[in-house]
Amino acid sequence: MPDEVTEAEFEAMVVAAIDNLPDQFREELDKVPVVISDQGRERHAYGLYWGDGIARDNWPDRIVIFRDTLTRDFGHDRELLAAQVERTVRHELGHHFGFHERGVRDLGL
Repeated sequence: MPDEVTEAEFEAMVVAAIDNLPDQFREELDKVPVVISDQGRERHAYGLYWGDGIARDNWPDRIVIFRDTLTRDFGHDRELLAAQVERTVRHELGHHFGFHERGVRDLGL
């Protein structure tokens, strides 16, 4: 069984996922906090977007990446985990840009 992914390793994967975004998307994320949480099991999710999107400013925006569910399902393979972290960051960013769940999935996220 592989070694458990440390908090620092997971955080580095999230940072790398953000760094791999195109410049204009990364610049937008400068305005949106990305938080790592271990409450994914409660939400049955890998990530969550809170806010009202880029076009509105009525509520604060936040992207939550759930370490517990991601490491549970993909932690056996660090490369696979890093890819899923990146996909999750992009998926939640899609919600920030105004895509609903089906629209984000249609983008392949």
